[in-house]
Parts: sequence; structure tokens; C-alpha cells
Amino acid sequence: MSSSNNHFDPMASWARLSERVENQGKDIVDLRSNMNTGFQTINSAIGTLSNELRNNSKTQWPVIWSAAGVCFVVLSALGAFFYGTLSKGQDRLDVAIIKSAETSQASISRLAETTQTAIAALSEKMVTQKELDWRTQRSAEDRQRTDASVKELRDKMVPRDELDRIFANEGQWRDDIRQRLDRIEAKGG
Repeated sequence: MSSSNNHFDPMASWARLSERVENQGKDIVDLRSNMNTGFQTINSAIGTLSNELRNNSKTQWPVIWSAAGVCFVVLSALGAFFYGTLSKGQDRLDVAIIKSAETSQASISRLAETTQTAIAALSEKMVTQKELDWRTQRSAEDRQRTDASVKELRDKMVPRDELDRIFANEGQWRDDIRQRLDRIEAKGG
């Protein structure tokens, strides 16, 4: 079996249910038409019977009982037909609704599992507020240590101009010592 046979298509299920309901509606319209025709026939028969009864002074009990029997049989037949049609259609609709509900429940279950998996994956990759606060506090402490170290280095540093002056004085001092040594060597040597 291919995986496409197991795929739930809610629109197709909806279309099938809609078609079944529409067919039930057509059956009801046909039944209504048949019932209206039957009632019109009964109405005309009753009208004819009442005209005969008006014209005849004697009560026609056999005709009345036979007309009542015919009406009862016609109404019973129509009721049985209507009940049978609705019962069959209802059974099919019940089965279709149950199947649709089961497939919907299965789809919802799969969606819930997929969503839970996605949420779990996201939560593993997320940084919590607590961890973010800790990182912020840690970086602030690191910044303070760095600033303190930089300040300490700046305090211990000698400005460039002062170093140039010291180096110049030292160079002058060496030159003076060389000149003295040269003079001492020239006198003693």
C-alpha cells in the first residue's frame, strides 16, 4: 500500500458528507412531493365523498369506513417509507461521522505530537530568562574587572613625554660620563 492511501483528506471527507446530506435533502423533497400529491388525492376523494353525502340523505358508512381505511393505509405506507429512508440515511451518516471523527482525532494526535517535538526542540535551543540574567551579571562583573585592570595599568604607566624626557636625560648623562672617561684616559694614559 502506498502512503497516499493512508493520507487523511478533510476536504474529501467533507465533500462526501455534503453530497450525502444533499442526497438526503433531495429524497425529502421527493417524499414531500409524493405526500402532497397523496394528500391532494385524499382531499379530492374526501371532497367527492362529502358531495355525495350532502346529495344523499342516508349516511354511507361503508364508504366512510373504506375511505378512512384507504387514508390510514396510505399514511402508514408513507410513514414507513419516510422512516425507512431516514433510518438508512441516518445510519450511513452516523458511520461517516464516526469515521470522520476518528480520522480527525488521529490527525489532531499527530499534530499534538509534532507540536510537542517542535516545542521541545525549541526549548532546548532557547536561553532562559534566568540564564540570560546570569550571563548579563557575569558580563557586568567581567567588565568591572577589565575596567579595574585597565585603570591599574594606566595608573602604573608613565606618559610618553615624561619617558622621552627621562631617556633624553639618561642619554645626556651617558654622554657626560663618556666625556669624563675620555678626559681621564687622556690625562692618565
